[in-house]
Amino acid sequence: MSDGENTIDGYQLTNNLIAAGNASEIWEVVDPSGGSQPLCMKLLLPAAMDNADAKAILKHEAKVAKALDHPSIIKVHKVSVTKKHAYLVMDYFRAPNLKAQLSNDRPGLHSRFRKVFEAICLALGYMHEKGWVHRDLKPDNILANKVGELRLIDFSLSVKSAGGLAKLLGSGSKVVQGTRTYIAPETLLKKPSTTQTDMYSLGVTIFEVLTGNPPFRGMSPAELLRMHVQEPAPNMSFYNDNITPEMDRLVARLL
Repeated sequence: MSDGENTIDGYQLTNNLIAAGNASEIWEVVDPSGGSQPLCMKLLLPAAMDNADAKAILKHEAKVAKALDHPSIIKVHKVSVTKKHAYLVMDYFRAPNLKAQLSNDRPGLHSRFRKVFEAICLALGYMHEKGWVHRDLKPDNILANKVGELRLIDFSLSVKSAGGLAKLLGSGSKVVQGTRTYIAPETLLKKPSTTQTDMYSLGVTIFEVLTGNPPFRGMSPAELLRMHVQEPAPNMSFYNDNITPEMDRLVARLL
């Protein structure tokens, strides 16, 4: 980031690059209004500024997030898409995602799992009550601190839950979107997304958090997707002796 680009619409980008992807970066920023709430900015990279789809996804993510108001869902304050910049500004929740914690502090994550699990369920329950399906629930999209406080993030793939008529007619997406390890079978079969779509991904996420591995690991991407549709998931207790029969049954039902 050059000196001429470190301030965007009054928001000063700090030296803290939180995350980077192919199309965007997330920077900690200083609020021009002088507010005390830590903020960060999801900023499209110059290479993505000519991509109409990337801009549309950013707007959609902001639209979904701004329709939700829950303590365990990240709060988005502003979205701006111009010829020069495209970004959204949201709360900066200073905590790693569950994927990083699995690698760096698995015992600590297990010690606070009950609080984390409860917070995920409350956030998803609220989102579903508002008629939205996340569609990309995974450890990477769940931030959690050391006292079990949590923020659900990234609503770029979120859609309105399919109603009874849509489920009956089978009007699903023509394009399969999601993360292969956590994707629900109905998404692979191009059926409409419902709250059960997120429940499946929640089951995969819990399985990975408590055992260290997801339930399915194919030799190739195609095999992994086939396993989601055709293979029964193993019991978590096969990998972790501390798993209770009740938790085994719960995750088996989610999957």
